[in-house]
Amino acid sequence: MAGIPSIGVPELAGLGSYQQAARVGFGVEETVALLLRFQWIARRTMGLLVSRLPSTPEWEVKCGLALHQWQCAEQVEWFRQRIGEMRHPLPALDVAPEPTLDRFCDEVGRATDTAEFLAGVYLVVFPGLLAGYRRFLDGANLLVDHPTRRIIGFALPETEVACDWGARALAAMNPGDGRRRWIDHLGQFLAAAGGVTGLDPRPTSPVPPGRPEVVADMTPRRDSRFEGQYNFEFPPHVVYSDPAASAAERNLALLCKRTLEMDVPEMMASVMVERPDLPWDFHREYSRQLWDETRHAMMGSVAFEARGIDWSKIPLNVGFALRLNRHATPLERQTILFAIEQSLMPGETGKRYEYRVAGEAGDPLSEQFHDFDWADEVLHAQIGRRWLKLLGIGVEEATQQAAAIHERTWAALDQYRGQAPQLDWWDDFVRRVLGHASAVPAARRANLKILAE
Repeated sequence: MAGIPSIGVPELAGLGSYQQAARVGFGVEETVALLLRFQWIARRTMGLLVSRLPSTPEWEVKCGLALHQWQCAEQVEWFRQRIGEMRHPLPALDVAPEPTLDRFCDEVGRATDTAEFLAGVYLVVFPGLLAGYRRFLDGANLLVDHPTRRIIGFALPETEVACDWGARALAAMNPGDGRRRWIDHLGQFLAAAGGVTGLDPRPTSPVPPGRPEVVADMTPRRDSRFEGQYNFEFPPHVVYSDPAASAAERNLALLCKRTLEMDVPEMMASVMVERPDLPWDFHREYSRQLWDETRHAMMGSVAFEARGIDWSKIPLNVGFALRLNRHATPLERQTILFAIEQSLMPGETGKRYEYRVAGEAGDPLSEQFHDFDWADEVLHAQIGRRWLKLLGIGVEEATQQAAAIHERTWAALDQYRGQAPQLDWWDDFVRRVLGHASAVPAARRANLKILAE
C-alpha cells in the first residue's frame, strides 16, 4: 500500500521524510520535564558565571564568563516560553525540579580558583547540557515538536562553542592533576541527579560530602599583567570632552574609557547576585546589559590591539565596582547605574557626542564602536528606567539619590588609595601613542576633575 505519489518536492517543509516523522518521540509531559531541567541548570549556571566575574582576575576569562552567562539567560528564556506554550497552569519555573540538581550546581560554585571553576562549568556542566540537548533531538519527533527542536537547535551550537572555549582556556592555564579529581567529584553529584536529563541510571552509592558553603566574592580584581588597579586617577574622564584637546586626543581618551568599562559588569554582577528576590525578567535584562558592558570594554581593547598598544599599562582601576560593591546597597547600585546611563543621552555631551568625536578623529574603527556603544546605552537607559519604576523610583528621584550615593562612595575610596601611588599618567601615555604632549595640562585636568567630582 503506497502513499501519495511524489512530485519531487521535499515533503514536510524539508524537516525530514514521512518515515522519519512517523517515529513516536517524547510526549508533551516528557518534553516539559526535560525543559524544566534544562532551564534550571542553565539558570543556575548563569548565576554561577555572574557570581565569579568580579573576583576572577584573568581579563579574558571575565569576557568569556560575561558572554556565556548571557547565552545561558537566553536559553532559559526560550525554554520558559516553550514550557508556557505547552502547559497551563504553568509549572513552577523558579525552583529546582529536584533538590539533587541544586546540590550539583552548589558544588560547582565551590571551586577554589579560576581553573577549578572553569573545569566544573566547561568540562562538566556545559558538556552535560550538550549531551542533554543531543539526547532530546534524538528522541523528539521532528514534526510534532518542531518548535522545541528549533530552540534546542539554537542552544546546541552556542553550547558547543562555549565548551571549546573553556577547554582551550583550561589548557592555557594548565591546572594539573587536581582538575581530574574535581571533575570526578562533580560527576558524582550530577550522576546522583540522573544526569542533566534525569534519564540516566542513578548510582546506589551515596554522594560524597560536599565542600563547605562559600559566599560570592564581589571584590573586583585584575591579573598581574595590569598596573595600577588601585590608582584611581583616570584623566580620560575629563579629557574626552575638553575642547582644548584635539579630536585625536579626545578619541584616545574615549578608547581608554571604553576599556575601563569592565568595572561596570563587575558592579552589575553584585546587583544580580544580591537580588535573588527580583523576578526572572530582571535578571534576564540585566544579563544582557552585563554582556553589553563587557563588550564595550572589549571594544576598547580591540582598538588598542589594532594600534599595537599595550593597554595593560593603562591603570584600569577597580574603583567604580569596588566602592559600590562594598559601600552601597544593591538598589543604590541600580540607581547610580541608571543615572549614569541617563546622563549619556543628551546629544551635546553624551553618546552622540562621543560618536561624533570618533568621526572627527578620522578613526573608522572607533566610530563604529561608538555607534554601537550609543545604541546599547539607549537600551540600557530603558532597562534601568523600567526596573526602578517598578521598584517605586522615578527618574528625578533616581538622579537626586545618585548624586548622594556617588559622593558618599567616592569618599569611601580614600581607604584604598594607599594601596597604589595615585599618579596622573596621561601625559606619558599621550606622548607614547600620539607622539606629542597632551593639549590639556595637568593643572587643568586637576581642576576639571575637582569640578566633575
